[in-house]
Amino acid sequence: MDDLPGLLKVDAVVWPDFPAKEEMIRSRLEVFPKGQFVALCGDRVVGSIYSQLVYYEFLPKSFTWMEITDGGTIRRTHSSDGDSVYGVGLAVLPEFQGTDVSHLLIMAVAKMAMRLGVYRFLWGARIPHYYKYKEIPVGQYIKKKTSKGRYIDPELSLYQQYAANPDRPLSNYMPDPESLNFGVLVVADLCVLANQEFIEKIDRKQIRATVA
Repeated sequence: MDDLPGLLKVDAVVWPDFPAKEEMIRSRLEVFPKGQFVALCGDRVVGSIYSQLVYYEFLPKSFTWMEITDGGTIRRTHSSDGDSVYGVGLAVLPEFQGTDVSHLLIMAVAKMAMRLGVYRFLWGARIPHYYKYKEIPVGQYIKKKTSKGRYIDPELSLYQQYAANPDRPLSNYMPDPESLNFGVLVVADLCVLANQEFIEKIDRKQIRATVA
């Protein structure tokens, strides 16, 4: 719990309209401590990622962030023997965005999951360019790709490096005008991800990810 003040600060900066409350973070750390990670630059908290285990086949067809995370606490939604890891939240301070801190955190969760014998990584992604294509049904939009095989939405395109693909749209996932309040359930195959090579820009002597 030593990093709690820093974790709260990062969330407040990155998600000013919907920051994690202290009881949410405390609960995540208590329920599934090995699934919560913090990125540190020296002793400073610069990023965080939270996760839980779920059963993919038992997920509702659609759900909100509040529903899938039990109001952000994961008390009733975490399944200790689940077959998939679900990303509850990711936050990186603005001055560290673009330095691969988010990649370091995502890979920390992926490696934790594989150590547990879990090889599916799920999360609810934004689709920040959907407002530009709102005449297209959301189910079609999330599948559309460029001639080079990249998803037209930049967020979905970014996640392709993690062997992740959109599964289905989620109505009213969270308040998000750019995404027209839609989220997208994204599924990454960790068996594929484990065999991919990444060019990292992180100076690992300065920034590290560790269990929160």
